[in-house]
Amino acid sequence: MGRTGIHARARLTVRRGKRGLTVPTEMFGEPPYHLLRAGRADAVPLHIFMTGSCAGPLGGDRYTVEVDVGAGAALEVGSAAAAVALPSSDRRPSHTATTIRIATGGRLIWSPQPTIHGGGSRHHTATTIELDAGAGLIYRETQALGLHGVPPAEARSHIKVTFDGGPLWEQHTALGSDVHGGTGPAVTGRARVLQQTLIVHPDMWCPGGTHRIPAQALAPGSCLLPLAGGPALLISVLADHHDQATRISATGLAAAGLTTAPGRPVT
Repeated sequence: MGRTGIHARARLTVRRGKRGLTVPTEMFGEPPYHLLRAGRADAVPLHIFMTGSCAGPLGGDRYTVEVDVGAGAALEVGSAAAAVALPSSDRRPSHTATTIRIATGGRLIWSPQPTIHGGGSRHHTATTIELDAGAGLIYRETQALGLHGVPPAEARSHIKVTFDGGPLWEQHTALGSDVHGGTGPAVTGRARVLQQTLIVHPDMWCPGGTHRIPAQALAPGSCLLPLAGGPALLISVLADHHDQATRISATGLAAAGLTTAPGRPVT
């Protein structure tokens, strides 16, 4: 018999409070999720870490994460450790669904540790992000393929982002040994890490809808691309390991006029 699987939900809502500080109005997590406030109470942005109380996700698990950033609020979300997707005996996939909403004037930095897709695992992620006009975002997703060089059976990611009610970025990624061409030269080749960073910032958009920052190569297999639907850039990186991917991404952030601190991007 296959395992039942864990169904878990986490929800985080923040609003702009007194003295302009960002305050959590809802912090809720079911195991394995635990939300922890880090740093000083008057820090800007507000720092929240997601920690896990058990291994996973394992095949059959279903996780749901909801984040709501109110007007004028500033939030940074990270994680204490990498998530490791592992297979189940019945080969069922695990699922993580994330929904993010950012109101006008709100800012979010989303930079969790990588998801490591263990050998034989089947993990699917679906992320939906809705930004109002004037909202800002740095969103990073990092996928590492395999433990000790053993690739996952299937690693699927779907990201859909809207800005001011219109489409900004939508991407489907399918990787793994059971995906036709999923680890071939047209997709990841020999690279073991795929890292993507989406930047949405009003200052990157000139009057009339043109970008201040041009498309450019960052390294072999890595580039910075302006997006047509708004003041947004995409940094897409293929690398041998996580540290290398983060260094290449830092080059793209610097080209966009942003700086980095250890382990996280910062505006």
